[in-house]
Amino acid sequence: MRQNYVSVGGPLIDTEDQSAIPNKFTLEQIDREKISVSRSGYVEQTQSLFASTEFGYKGAYYLTLTGRFDWPSQLAGEYSNTTFFFYPSVGTSLILSEIFTLPEQINYLKVRASFASVGIPIPRGLAHLSYVWDSSTNQYSQPDHYPIVELKPERTNSWEVGLTARVFSNFNLDISLYDSKTFNQTFNPPLSVSSGYKNIYVQTGKIQNRGLELSLGYDNSWNNFRWGSTYTLSINRNKVVELLKDYRNHITGDIKNLDQFEIGGLANTKFIIKEGGTLGDLYSLYDLKRDPNGYIYVDPDGNLTAERAEEPIKLGTVFPKANMSWRNDFSWKNFNVGVMFSARLGGIVYSATQAVMDRYGVSEASAAARDNGGVMINGGDLVNAQTWYETVGQSAGIAQYYTYSATNVRLQEASIGYTFTKKQLWGICDATVSLVGRNLWMIYNKAPFDPEAVATTGNYYQGIDYFMMPNTRNIGFNVSVRF
Repeated sequence: MRQNYVSVGGPLIDTEDQSAIPNKFTLEQIDREKISVSRSGYVEQTQSLFASTEFGYKGAYYLTLTGRFDWPSQLAGEYSNTTFFFYPSVGTSLILSEIFTLPEQINYLKVRASFASVGIPIPRGLAHLSYVWDSSTNQYSQPDHYPIVELKPERTNSWEVGLTARVFSNFNLDISLYDSKTFNQTFNPPLSVSSGYKNIYVQTGKIQNRGLELSLGYDNSWNNFRWGSTYTLSINRNKVVELLKDYRNHITGDIKNLDQFEIGGLANTKFIIKEGGTLGDLYSLYDLKRDPNGYIYVDPDGNLTAERAEEPIKLGTVFPKANMSWRNDFSWKNFNVGVMFSARLGGIVYSATQAVMDRYGVSEASAAARDNGGVMINGGDLVNAQTWYETVGQSAGIAQYYTYSATNVRLQEASIGYTFTKKQLWGICDATVSLVGRNLWMIYNKAPFDPEAVATTGNYYQGIDYFMMPNTRNIGFNVSVRF
């Protein structure tokens, strides 16, 4: 992968200049004496060697082995202790219905187990000393992160066992249990300014994911009518088993330990990683000032005060407890209809959009509070609506007042179609024409936005809404042709 780009900028020519054209934003209109040019880019490549083999015996015993060497360019440098990594996998399966005589109700039965190790290189530019060009001083500055050494690629080792079965001719079951551990994830949490650095690149000890995936299906036909139904369930539990321990500074010899990382988030709402927690734990750093009895403090003039909390307030995790879907497909002669419902259970989301709208009094909630004469707090006290929302809605909001359950149920997809046979199309082909709609109906949702919408694919901005584009409902045609 290669990327190069040049950035050109600067103020426009003075309007008194005869060559100046007001409000014309082109390169020719930039003041030549104040123009700035910056250039950047990178080149990445990965050289790999891959091998795989598979053994089978009597159509019932199977063994698959794979191995791969990767030499990624991100590991080339004096701060990396290796230039390559190897990740193998081994999988085996036994078709028990071919090995043993099972009850006639069990039409097919297979068990499987596998182990896989996967490697991911470190981010580019960390394995060697790099300098940053400072256009204000016209010179390079040294990195502002803590010295790094002996960087290793991220590794994930995972185990999985599963079972596949078909029973009573029409029922299908597939279930998997997995356990994976990830090592050497690279983070750069901020440091105290007294350290002389802004952040530190560290590679954490151990992150664990355990879970279950289940699929249960039914398929049957009655003359010209067919019904197929599939239910799926996935459950994942994420846990931070170990963080930075006994990290040795190769320059000073000092040993460093960190029991938590504050990383990612928005304004005064941050993801904080702690041992025993998850990678999706969201915390609020601020709260309303409270009196000795724990009630919200209102001063004699009726004002509220937002202040930094003594300890970060945990809001919850943005990860769901479970995801489910239920799909049904019906067909009668040449007509077919499909419907799929999906659900997310558990987890939280945070809406900074709602906070800003409340702060400026343009939300439905703030209008209702004005109509009601204020906001009820402390079990019976009324606070002026403007005072309340200007306080809790400031700086993207005090997050505990803008945190919502991410549980939602929706009609994920629906379709209706008709299949034209070869006979109807002069023996040329079969063609299916369908009207398909996706994300059609939000049946249940307590959040002020779609919890499944994301503003970024980054790990530490999930579950946050800050004037995102709304999720879309899509309706379109599909045409499938089979010759």
